[in-house]
Amino acid sequence: MEPVEDDLYSASPPRSFASPKQARAPPPPPNKPLIKQSLDLNRAAVAGVRRSMDLNRMSMDSGFIANDVDLAVSSQWWTVKKSLPPVFSSRKDILTESEDTSSISDTNQPVVTRELFVLFHDYSQTIIAAQYNPKDPSDCQLEQKHEGPPARLRQDQLEDAHERFGKRVIEAVSVRQNTIVGDGTPQGLILELLKPLAGVLMPVGTRAYGAVVYSNMANASTQQFDEIRPGDIVTLRNTRFQGKHGSMHTKYTAEVGKPDHMGVVAEWDGTKKKLRAWEQGRESKKVKLESFKLDDLRSGEVKIWRLMPRSWVGWGEGN
Repeated sequence: MEPVEDDLYSASPPRSFASPKQARAPPPPPNKPLIKQSLDLNRAAVAGVRRSMDLNRMSMDSGFIANDVDLAVSSQWWTVKKSLPPVFSSRKDILTESEDTSSISDTNQPVVTRELFVLFHDYSQTIIAAQYNPKDPSDCQLEQKHEGPPARLRQDQLEDAHERFGKRVIEAVSVRQNTIVGDGTPQGLILELLKPLAGVLMPVGTRAYGAVVYSNMANASTQQFDEIRPGDIVTLRNTRFQGKHGSMHTKYTAEVGKPDHMGVVAEWDGTKKKLRAWEQGRESKKVKLESFKLDDLRSGEVKIWRLMPRSWVGWGEGN
């Protein structure tokens, strides 16, 4: 495991837009005042709230999902609160949020700066800044930068995250047995359990729920970074189990997660490689315990995730 020097909850240096690629709307007529105040000056007001690693721009071969996108200057998406560039507007596999700040430029013109944060399921992220004159939104400067996933955590940091979130999740789900939680779907259970947890990082689509502590690709490749603990989140993607169970060693085959299923870890037997998890919305809409013998995994992917704070990706603690 790679050492990580920074503490899990420590603030990291402010983001900055070093040598960004810019996309601009058509230039205004000569008499129209231009916005001259730099993004760095506007960002100073919110730097204490939202901080992250100051990284260089990632190239197309970075290996991360986050990369340059079409900022769609002609759409003027920045004029609508909480709107996204068209390239992101219909995607369900990302987690986004935005911040708007207002200021006055050095030419005494109003300036609105919107920062949009787009988190992908590999936990890389794209950060877009739109700085515009609210009297004429076409007078806008757009910039984008990208950050890679957080560094791998030490075991003690993973344990701290479990103390903060995992224990509360397992306590909450244990009293929901035989009830329908949220909309009755597998992810609906997870989302409802996370709602009361201040500072928790919400899931990225249906595929990512924090820091990976265990990964199993059809038993051909297995990785583990910490003990699997009650309250962790398990995801099963296109999995097929085949083996024998019960005192009569009855043969069975089960397909789970077409394409995705998820639940809350209740117990883990490392010797038998047997996982028990709270789930709903698969065989029944009601919450129940189910067992999965990971030695019987024949295809697909099983991952177990440690719930993490928003600060893990450089986001402020407020949900």
